[in-house]
Amino acid sequence: MAIRKFRKHIKPFIWFITILFILSSAMLAYMNMRSSYDRTNIYALKLNGNKISKIDIEKAKNNLSQGYSRFLGDRVDKDLVEVIAFDDVINRNIALEIADNLNIKVPSKEVSSQYEAIENSIGNKEQFKRMLAAQGYTTKTFKIEIKNSILIEKMFEKIKEGIVPTEEVILKNYEDGKYTLYNEKSLEEVKEEIINRIKEKKGMEEYLILLEKNKNNIKIENVAPEYAELVEKVEIEKDGFKVTNVDLAKRVLNNLYATNGNKEEAELAAKKQYEEQINLAKEAIKRGIKVDENLPVDYKLEYYQQELFKNIKESIKPTDSELQTYFKNNSLKYDVFPSAQAEIAVVQIEPSSADKEIAKKEAEEILLSLTPENFKEKAKEYSNGPSAGNGGELGWFSKGDMVEPFQKAVFEGEVGKVYPTPVETIFGYHLILIEDRNDKEERAKASHILVVPKVSMETKIAKGEEIKTLMAKLENKEVSFNNLANERKDIVQSNTFKINNAGYISGLGYNEVLAKTILDAPLDKVENLTIEDKIYIFHKVEDTKYKKAEFKDVKERVKEDYLNSKAQEEMKKYI
Repeated sequence: MAIRKFRKHIKPFIWFITILFILSSAMLAYMNMRSSYDRTNIYALKLNGNKISKIDIEKAKNNLSQGYSRFLGDRVDKDLVEVIAFDDVINRNIALEIADNLNIKVPSKEVSSQYEAIENSIGNKEQFKRMLAAQGYTTKTFKIEIKNSILIEKMFEKIKEGIVPTEEVILKNYEDGKYTLYNEKSLEEVKEEIINRIKEKKGMEEYLILLEKNKNNIKIENVAPEYAELVEKVEIEKDGFKVTNVDLAKRVLNNLYATNGNKEEAELAAKKQYEEQINLAKEAIKRGIKVDENLPVDYKLEYYQQELFKNIKESIKPTDSELQTYFKNNSLKYDVFPSAQAEIAVVQIEPSSADKEIAKKEAEEILLSLTPENFKEKAKEYSNGPSAGNGGELGWFSKGDMVEPFQKAVFEGEVGKVYPTPVETIFGYHLILIEDRNDKEERAKASHILVVPKVSMETKIAKGEEIKTLMAKLENKEVSFNNLANERKDIVQSNTFKINNAGYISGLGYNEVLAKTILDAPLDKVENLTIEDKIYIFHKVEDTKYKKAEFKDVKERVKEDYLNSKAQEEMKKYI
């Protein structure tokens, strides 16, 4: 819990490099092993005369592994991660040199402020120091980490400051994304968003150019033997384009999800992707499209592809007859379907004392027939928890992993026995089998049966009566939907949402019953609907009825879609 809180607090002030604190076995093993090295063995390499420690590489590896694991699970390939991590460390050090060349400074009070904010978020200074030590940091080295992250963030902001998009560029960006990114909003409505997009994109380009220029002139020496194969080198060279082992590793890792972890298939797919992109780039170059040669190869290839697509689109001159034929064949996509916009407050109905008492009695009745031998079968039959399917098994866990009443029972109860009373937590009533325990390591193994209190019809009716007063205040504008969540603990969400006729409500997901009720409701009237243990209070403020599209009204959209489809067909010829 503390680690999650720690990481959440750090993220807002880091743009390019995120400081992750992950108590992974690989990192801890490396930390223990470090003490056995003599002073000459703790460095991974020298970069422009500056020593980079092996700890920096190992931290980067663990951080990247954790990041990729979020969508790849156990399909993450450690060899590929190593290549990328090694390069990331070099890039970060180059970025710090760029920040220094741009004369960017970070006041010590700003670093201290960030450090104190993170320390305070933990709430216990000694625990915070232990967490730092577990990750290989001292107070001093962690402050350096914070300072470096702020330097990189400020460097990027300084680069963006010098970018001032012209009106022509702004208009072109708007025209390119009018029907997609900007959802047919007027230029004035989205102008600030467009400017920010351009500054972000151009800022990234300028940063990458600076990075590549500096990277081409770096001096890497004294590379430790275990990292020698990770140094950047060309893997694919075709028609003037050079793809490095780092570029390829990133592509292969991204392809592992689609190939279900098959590295060989992922690599073949990556090489095919590069071949196709290089072919498109060749055609783009033939047409006079130019890209800054200092950009990384992936960025260049993507840019060539995008500009070739635009070039092809601009060369297509459709007739009205062609557009009308396209419209007839795709008319449904231009029809306006029913939709609405409504203010919605979601009220969570909690079980009453009477509901909890019923659940407690149910748990007590189950307990009467429980034994260690029949526990798993009874869990499958009676438990309301997600572990019911595997007999309530929770496996091994450490002290602090579970909510307090549960862990108190587990670490006080008799091993091999069912705890003698139901244990109440915020989740309900637990019947616990204490399977094993290691008091010295403060770890235990247990299974449980969870009996969750159910909201009764009486409770729902009582809550419905209670919110009538709130609905009257909303109707009379005495209170607004915007601040309801701050005023009442039982309001879990309160905002303005868009609803479509497919049953989707933005921010709430699919809820066909609620969506249909709102679509059928009158405008400007506060109403409510109870679904299971939630009451939805809503106020429809906008209503759009079905309208059959006419060609003359959507001609510009039709033209844009027609050009996109034809350009895509043309692009396939050059792959």
